[in-house]
Amino acid sequence: MTPPDLLKLAAGAAILGLAALSTGVSFGRARRGNHLLTTFFACFAAANLFGLVLLGGQAWLSADAVRWLRVIEVPLVYLLGPLLYGHARALLAPLHPRAQPLPLAHLLPAMLAFVISLLNAVAPFEASPLGHALFRLSFHGWLLQGVPYLLATLWLSFRTSSTTQGTAIQRSGLRGLAVVMASCWLASAMNRWPPDAAPLMASIGLSLLTTAGMYLLACRVVRQQLRAPVSIAAPGVGNLIPAPIEDVAVARYERSGIDAVQCAAIASALTALMQGERLHEAPGLDLQGLSQHSGWSPNQVSQALNQGLGQSFSEFVTGFRITAAKSLLSDPADPRSVLDIGLAAGFGSKSTFNSAFKRATGQTPSEYRRSRATSG
Repeated sequence: MTPPDLLKLAAGAAILGLAALSTGVSFGRARRGNHLLTTFFACFAAANLFGLVLLGGQAWLSADAVRWLRVIEVPLVYLLGPLLYGHARALLAPLHPRAQPLPLAHLLPAMLAFVISLLNAVAPFEASPLGHALFRLSFHGWLLQGVPYLLATLWLSFRTSSTTQGTAIQRSGLRGLAVVMASCWLASAMNRWPPDAAPLMASIGLSLLTTAGMYLLACRVVRQQLRAPVSIAAPGVGNLIPAPIEDVAVARYERSGIDAVQCAAIASALTALMQGERLHEAPGLDLQGLSQHSGWSPNQVSQALNQGLGQSFSEFVTGFRITAAKSLLSDPADPRSVLDIGLAAGFGSKSTFNSAFKRATGQTPSEYRRSRATSG
């Protein structure tokens, strides 16, 4: 193994560790499009792992072993572009409670590369001129296939509109990720050139630059995870506390990165989400739960409700429960008791239901039901 190969191996090992760290940190976070980001980092880490095995074992791996390793490695790199763009699309898509996912057609190149690599491993055909050309096309094609996705991701990160989601901090992070990935793309392309055609120092320098970029990116991911707000309300007590503690904990919005127009748009999307999925019917719904369903952070949800609707989280959810209860109480064909209706609307107890309903309507649920029956 030559000294340049050793440097590439060291850089690849560092990138593998940082990609694995980013995968672990991003796993399970309740952010819009985060499952795509986690999958992206996992594929990136796995592709780097197989690449390191192929680079480090080039002296002792058999030709058959190399072919089988590439059955896994080659399709993984074809997934990087679609996953990165899918994450950007979900993170910065037009404000809507449920954005359309990326079509499965974007996965076809990865599937085709898998089929070609598998066929070459089962019955090697790369020795023939046509087979060699076909395999090389699938082996190197991801570099061209990923370019449109990188450009689209950068375009989304620079695009600013009051009708799109995503804070300035999220856009900045996405731009940084796209730039680091572009460096990886370029480094991979230069490493595939013939040794006498590729500038050696430029290739090594780009690999080191990519490693530094991955390090900064991983530091940012870890720092954001450590700063992530944690819900401190106990499960099942959402209706026992009139004003959830989360509303107090996220009362400062100076560094949120969203303006008044975006607050109004997010509040509108949250309202549509509550109406469409009837989240208020869950008695334990809290600020963290609504954040997980919507994809916005608890701080953004709280700010949007406060500045967009002039309501706290508790007032927002209680309003939906009151509306649902009024509809049920007004239905003469509904045989359920007042308590059952309150529980169905999302209230945790009869006393909570009675006090909230009377505060909103001036009547107890029983009085409201009798008045509706009389007027009907």
